[in-house]
Amino acid sequence: MKYIKKKIIKGQEYYYFVYYLGLKNQSTYSKYLGVNLPDNLKERMQQYFQEIASLVVPTIKTDYFHNVKVIEEARFQYILQNHELFINEKQLFKTLFYILFVLNSNRSEGSKVTQTDIEKVISRKIKPKTMIEKEIVNSIKAINFAFSDEMKWNAKSIKKIHHYLLHNLDDFAGQYKKVNNIVNNSTTTVWQKVPQEIKKLLIWFKKNKKMYPPQLALEFHWRFEAIHPFLDGNGRVGRILLNSFLVQQGYAPVIYFTDNHQAYCNSINKAQQGRSRQLAEHFVLSVKKSEKAIEQYKKSEIIQGGSTQVGKWEIQKGKIRLG
Repeated sequence: MKYIKKKIIKGQEYYYFVYYLGLKNQSTYSKYLGVNLPDNLKERMQQYFQEIASLVVPTIKTDYFHNVKVIEEARFQYILQNHELFINEKQLFKTLFYILFVLNSNRSEGSKVTQTDIEKVISRKIKPKTMIEKEIVNSIKAINFAFSDEMKWNAKSIKKIHHYLLHNLDDFAGQYKKVNNIVNNSTTTVWQKVPQEIKKLLIWFKKNKKMYPPQLALEFHWRFEAIHPFLDGNGRVGRILLNSFLVQQGYAPVIYFTDNHQAYCNSINKAQQGRSRQLAEHFVLSVKKSEKAIEQYKKSEIIQGGSTQVGKWEIQKGKIRLG
C-alpha cells in the first residue's frame, strides 16, 4: 500500500507510515502504526498529511503570496486523495469539481448553463442535442484532455483545448483569431502576431519551470489572457490551462467563481500592469472558496459516487516538488 512500509524484526511485523519529503533538514516523515494496520488508518493519514503540509510551508521561498499555507494544505489534501484508500472520495471530488468549474467558468462568460443542466449530463452518458448540452460535453472533453498525459505545453495542445471547447458551437474552434479583439477597452495582441506571441510565451514558461508552481501558473495565465489568441473562449481556455498545470504539479485545481468574476478580471488587469499582488490574493481566496464549495456540495448528496464521464486524473510521476 502506498506510503505504508512493513519491517520484520526477529520475525515480528511492524507497520510504518513513510512519506518522502526531500527537505534539506528532513528527508522523510515517518510514523509508527503498530504490529497491525490500525482500523482508523484513513483518519490517521489525514492527520499526517496536515502535519506534512505544516512542515513544507516554511520551506516555500516566494514573496508572491502572503500566505502559502492555504495553498499547501489544499495541495496535500489533494495528494492524499490519490491514495488507494481514498479512491471513492477522489472520484466524487473530481465530479463535483467538474460541475462547479464548468458552471462558474462558463457562466462568467455569459453562458446560461445551470448546475442542474450539468448534473444531468455528467451523471449519464447522453448524445448532446441542445446547445447547452453540447457546451457541457465540450467543456468536459476539454478538461479531460488538458488533465491527461496527452496534454503537452505547445501551441497544438492549446488549440486542441479550444477545439474541444467550441466544437460544433463555432466554426473557428481550434483556430487563432483572424480579427483583433478588445478587452476592457484595450486592444489585445494583434491577430497577425498571435502565433509568434504564443511561441514566446511557451518559451518563457519552460524557462521558468523552477518557479513556485502556483506562481508560474498565475504568471502564465495573465500573459495568456493579454495575448487573447482566440476570437472567443480565451477566459475558459486560460482557466483550464491554469488548472492543467496545477494538477500536473500535484496541486489542487481551483474554481474561479462567477460572483467574483469582476474582481478576477480586475486582478488580471492589474497583473498586466505589473502589479500581481491582487491576482495572488484572489487565487488564495479562490482556493479557500473552492474547498468550501466542494465540501458543501458533498453534504447536499445530490451527486454520489462520482461520474464515469470525468477522465483519468492522476498526479503525474515525478511532478511533485517539495520546496
